[in-house]
Amino acid sequence: MDREKFYHPLSKDLICEHKNGGHFTSPYHHHDGFEIYLFLKGEANYYIEQNCYQMKRGCLFNIRPSELHRVECFNHNIYERVSISIRSPLFNTFSTKQTDLAKCFMDRPFGENNLTYLKEHQINEFLFLVHKVENLLDSEEYGHDILAKSYLSQILVFVNNIFLEKTQAKHTNIMPPIVSKTMQFIDEHLTEPITMADIADHIHHNPTYISRCFKKVTGIPLQQYIIYKRIILAKKYLTEGYSLNETCRLSGFNDYSNFARTFKKQIGCSPKKYQEQPF
Repeated sequence: MDREKFYHPLSKDLICEHKNGGHFTSPYHHHDGFEIYLFLKGEANYYIEQNCYQMKRGCLFNIRPSELHRVECFNHNIYERVSISIRSPLFNTFSTKQTDLAKCFMDRPFGENNLTYLKEHQINEFLFLVHKVENLLDSEEYGHDILAKSYLSQILVFVNNIFLEKTQAKHTNIMPPIVSKTMQFIDEHLTEPITMADIADHIHHNPTYISRCFKKVTGIPLQQYIIYKRIILAKKYLTEGYSLNETCRLSGFNDYSNFARTFKKQIGCSPKKYQEQPF
């Protein structure tokens, strides 16, 4: 991963991987698609927006495109997980009028209710479907693409059923309060000028201490995080058809040149070019 950027576009429409080991600790980032993540073995924490969870076997996460997330892995040798990433245009083709497969991703508060737990028989059922998709994606046999979509549809139905169950275990958020309160303040004042003094006054801590704690936990400087959040907001306005100048103002950038330069650095194209893309 390029640690200079927080936006990591997917290399394919569909990526389905069951992996063991490997270095995988990252700062906050987001993708151009939906992600399903199953933790199987190891010692790691999963961060989603203002929440952090200590993972155990069977942790199942769903992440929508605009949600910042990261993994902090403490033992790379025994890190086993499954990840499925689907670009938004492809994902949107799976739903029908009767069945909205984005429901568990979108029908919840932003950055909340991303986690549920699978029992052992559910893990086995999930892995069976994942391995079918993996094998078919590597195949050149007749009908492999259609079969892969069929099994992927089953995975999406499976995940929605798990998340939409009425009874879900409670999840302990282990995010340090100083970091979660800082993130909350930023979200509430994102379109306004934000200074370290403002944050320090709000959460009653020394600015230097806040900055140090934030960087240690998230892997990125606090001011960089503010830029990330504003760029995500800008992307939302651009996809909704707002003008470039309106987007600049509404997402907290007062200077258009700075906005355009920052946007291109982080997203890889100008705001205008981004807006012209099909979504």
